[in-house]
Amino acid sequence: MSEISLENIKYSLQKLLVGELFGNIENQTAILEEKDSSTNLKNVKIVGIPDDSILIKIDYGRPCENFRSEHGQRKRCDYLLITTNNNNKKVLLFVEMKSKTTNQNEIVQKFLASECLLDYIASMLKHFHDTDFNPDECKKRFIIFQNKRLDKKQIHLKQNGSKPNDYISVKFDPNNPPTLKSLS
Repeated sequence: MSEISLENIKYSLQKLLVGELFGNIENQTAILEEKDSSTNLKNVKIVGIPDDSILIKIDYGRPCENFRSEHGQRKRCDYLLITTNNNNKKVLLFVEMKSKTTNQNEIVQKFLASECLLDYIASMLKHFHDTDFNPDECKKRFIIFQNKRLDKKQIHLKQNGSKPNDYISVKFDPNNPPTLKSLS
């Protein structure tokens, strides 16, 4: 099977998805915005992003109402960035932006549900758009951007970030935005 390009994935996603799902990437900078007026972390920038990367507002719209929500099936993180690293390996950055401390269970539920949604999208691309994009072949990172540190007594942090329950918490500093290299 040949390697699928980000341009092919983006083209297929544009045929599949509706609404204002795509985020803004310009001048190798991904701009993640939070529209909720109650938050004080309004935007996050990640620099060093290849121009052909794909930024999806994964929490846009209403979640499927036919699913129960007792285990967080309807939750989603804020963004999914599909990109490539310096080794030309595809990287999936699942990103949550938080102004306030939240509990670990809620964060993990958002990441798990977002990963499931991506699996569903990849299946739709394969079956209806002849685009074989396999998220399991990508490097995954689960990241929370905050404008303050998490209370380590409340949430046990690990620094790998490769699984939903093993996420990375990053204190966002607008004067020193993170790079793709530092996150992947």
